[in-house]
Amino acid sequence: MGWVLGKREKEIIRKLFEFLDVISKTLLELRRTIEAYLKQEETRFTELVEVVRKSEHDADNLRREVETLMYGGAFLPNSRGDLLGIIESADRVANKAEYIADILDLERPAIPPVFAPNFFRLVDLSIETYEALKLAINYLFEDLDKVTEKILLVEQKEHDVDIVERSMIKQIFALDIPHSQKLHLKELVRSIADIADRAEDCSDRVQVVSLKRRV
Repeated sequence: MGWVLGKREKEIIRKLFEFLDVISKTLLELRRTIEAYLKQEETRFTELVEVVRKSEHDADNLRREVETLMYGGAFLPNSRGDLLGIIESADRVANKAEYIADILDLERPAIPPVFAPNFFRLVDLSIETYEALKLAINYLFEDLDKVTEKILLVEQKEHDVDIVERSMIKQIFALDIPHSQKLHLKELVRSIADIADRAEDCSDRVQVVSLKRRV
């Protein structure tokens, strides 16, 4: 079943894409934040943490705008519930980005310099997972035949993240550092990888909606 798109629905879709773009911005700012932290650029790091927090707040505001518009009667009831589920699930990606920035800012985990490349690899793959999700959502409204292709890409990227995550945790526990530091690093690694996990969870919702649109 195709989408029934009136003026109100088109405005909501525009807002939805704006919301998804703000999440992308949040993730990219998080990467810059991690870079500043690893380079011990304290002033830049402090500024970027606030940028991540503001970006996540902006995403929340857009989510509420979209939800308010949808509760005003846009879309058919079934479609409305499907899209709200996708929006709420995607928002959890931005929430996790802010959580990671908070870990760095408030807890200041000690990260051995040798781990810097691994952290960037993990962050980049997680961002790529989200970007594949964003494409899948976009194709819900443009080309249903391409949705599955992008969902499979999300799954592949998330699998790549899992491999890097396990490798990093194994390396962490092989280091000659205090056990408490190992646990701290493990929490940070798992939190970054959780960005990809949340993106994949959202892609599961997108897949269900895509299948329903084909009926």
